[in-house]
Amino acid sequence: MEIHKTSQMDRYRTGLFLAPMVRIGTLPMRILALEQGADLVWTPEIVDKSMVDCERVQEESGVVRYLRKGTEIFACHVSEKSKLIFQIGSADPEIALSAAKVVEQDVSGFDLNCGCPKKFSLQGGMGASLLYNPDLLCSILKNLVNNVSVPVTCKIRVLPSEEETIKLVKRLAETGISAITVHCRTRDMRYRTRAMWDRIIGIKAAVDPLPVVLNGDVFSYDIFLEAKEKTGITSAMVARGVYGKISVFSKNKTILSEYEMIKRYIVIAEYTKNLYPNSKYTLLQILSETKSEKYFLLQKAKTYGQLREIFDIAQEYVDDYLESNEFLKHTKLIPDFSNASNGQPHTTLKRVADKNKDKDFGNGLLEAINSSSDESPLKKEKL
Repeated sequence: MEIHKTSQMDRYRTGLFLAPMVRIGTLPMRILALEQGADLVWTPEIVDKSMVDCERVQEESGVVRYLRKGTEIFACHVSEKSKLIFQIGSADPEIALSAAKVVEQDVSGFDLNCGCPKKFSLQGGMGASLLYNPDLLCSILKNLVNNVSVPVTCKIRVLPSEEETIKLVKRLAETGISAITVHCRTRDMRYRTRAMWDRIIGIKAAVDPLPVVLNGDVFSYDIFLEAKEKTGITSAMVARGVYGKISVFSKNKTILSEYEMIKRYIVIAEYTKNLYPNSKYTLLQILSETKSEKYFLLQKAKTYGQLREIFDIAQEYVDDYLESNEFLKHTKLIPDFSNASNGQPHTTLKRVADKNKDKDFGNGLLEAINSSSDESPLKKEKL
């Protein structure tokens, strides 16, 4: 059934959302965020060209994979569809639409990346480059708005001057999009520089009643409330704030410990067969005790079975957690990991987990594991 775009503005108007994060925002993290109360979750940026020729494969577990020549480009779960926003990296209206049509049945919204300042996004005029090519930016948005059945949004950064920014967002609002997310930093600013929350006040007034979502330096639910008081915004995105603190989304302030977050992440990642290098990278970002024995062992680990040993995850814990997780428990099969080869469940899918030479695969999982990101800064230790 077609989602009515106008009425769907309200879903962006209030709430706390998981931001699109390269490498970090893959399926396991999104399931964790939803479990903890995230109102919406974004995929990492995925370049349009990488999706166009993908084959869709749905598994009994509820996982849906998009494969290109046997390589996994994107994975989602049927249970997250109603809250899943797919972020596209694009510099071409027609290719963006072709990519959107491939995955449209499994998501409830599309978001155009107009803010990422990193090389893999900027190549070919994508990401933050679009901020300085508003005609192309608006053309991509209009083509999506007019031809997909779900709401379309965009995520931008502020321009150097407030006047330039207001002029841009007014044009964006005229394309028919359902919301704008504003990362309150310029293209050249990085996370070490404090986000300029005050810039969003004028933006919000300029495009009202279009929802405006705040992004930048929201690390806890209390900080979200502070941002609401200072700026008048009613929705925000959390990026680096989820590292070890996934309970940022918990409205009842129930705190999930870092170790419990790690254990749940491992179970979800293994159950959904998330690409192991991606899971390991994410765990290295979550674990704050970088000089601990567990961190050292994590650096050396090569299988999910070894991860379970490091963090003392028994089969009973796996069974109980999967049965209790509202986003996974409806699935038909709960595998017994203990008998799987090398500690990993068997799969009939061909998935390349050790290389990705195609530059069009901009969201990484593999290529971007070796790069840095504004939203997910690397620690000194490398995989």
